[in-house]
Amino acid sequence: LLPAAPPMLRSQAMRFSAPLALCALVLATLAGVVLAADPRGIPIAPLPPFLCRPYRIPEDDRPPSNVNELRPHDIKVVMAMGDSMTAAFGATAGKLLSEPLVPREDRYLSFSGGGGSMQYTVANFIRLYNPNVVGGAPGRVTPYDDMVIDGHHPFPILKKNIGLNAALSGAVAQDLEDEVNFLYEELTTTYNETVDFENDWKLATILIGANNMCGACKNSSDSDPDKFEQALDSAINLLYQKIPRVRVNLLPMFNISQVYAWARTDKYCTRMWDTIASSECGCITPKSTTRADLEAVNVAAEEYRRRVYKIAQEWASKKLPTFTVALQPFSANVKMLNAELTSDFDCFHPSWITHAYSAAALWNSMMLPMDEKPLNFTKLAIEGLDFICPHERTVLQ
Repeated sequence: LLPAAPPMLRSQAMRFSAPLALCALVLATLAGVVLAADPRGIPIAPLPPFLCRPYRIPEDDRPPSNVNELRPHDIKVVMAMGDSMTAAFGATAGKLLSEPLVPREDRYLSFSGGGGSMQYTVANFIRLYNPNVVGGAPGRVTPYDDMVIDGHHPFPILKKNIGLNAALSGAVAQDLEDEVNFLYEELTTTYNETVDFENDWKLATILIGANNMCGACKNSSDSDPDKFEQALDSAINLLYQKIPRVRVNLLPMFNISQVYAWARTDKYCTRMWDTIASSECGCITPKSTTRADLEAVNVAAEEYRRRVYKIAQEWASKKLPTFTVALQPFSANVKMLNAELTSDFDCFHPSWITHAYSAAALWNSMMLPMDEKPLNFTKLAIEGLDFICPHERTVLQ
């Protein structure tokens, strides 16, 4: 299993009439953004090959009855919840004016919810041990991002392309219950013939909080840490109530404000953030962003992580036989190293290489007890990693 390279960037020819001064000005601005590329940074280690091999499963093997005894081959369903990061917005998009002109959600390569051929994703790693696993997104879709209808973000129309990757671009923690309801609806309709809803074991990964942070400098109600905690815990409880036999990977959101320092020292990124992407994150990307705005995001990020750790511990302490929440802490420490880690399009969202490395980090974390789990994505990206290959007695952690 090797990561597929992103599509080659192709130039886009532009035609415009001289008398259209306004149009010319707009196009000149766009061209200025495109020509301002300024690549540099600390190199990241090459992605390791996934060389694990299937282990022998005894003919009389039966799925365990306890969620803490699950082995990789016991997982039949892979699900993902979150925002545009989990939806893999712009992961393979090129710079402005390159094709496709409208960046997509590259869900097929999402580290936690993708299922595209030859991609580094959790679903694909599990498929080595259970060829019948379902849920990984096979395709890409056009994002709705900030579109809201009756207080809710709409799900993509092409549901066949997203599988059980329920992430919504623009989502905050308060939207997670909608994602749980989507998963329930899909499992009981689209997947009713391939999934034994009551008995098959399911793995769900949740990463949320970036859009909550983006309102912290404006004291938005969504950004309040208490409300963030309440919304996240409520969504997990709804997942427990509606969908049986689930093991949850809960990931803490890294501090997204540190993307600012990198982007504002890069000419292309600066021009993008001053124009096309200025509304990407209200406390970070606008030209008017202040140090106080960034500090508000820093404070929120630290507090959200504390609440995530608390929620994971509380659910694990319940010792429920068919449901648990496992903290996977590697995502708490993600630092900008170079332009490869963010989307070439908006200098904000994770790139395809970041998704691939995240999938590898998540896989290894799932194989290790808490005191041995990786704590720093950045260290892994610089030093590299080797995949941990499970055997028939390995249980998910």
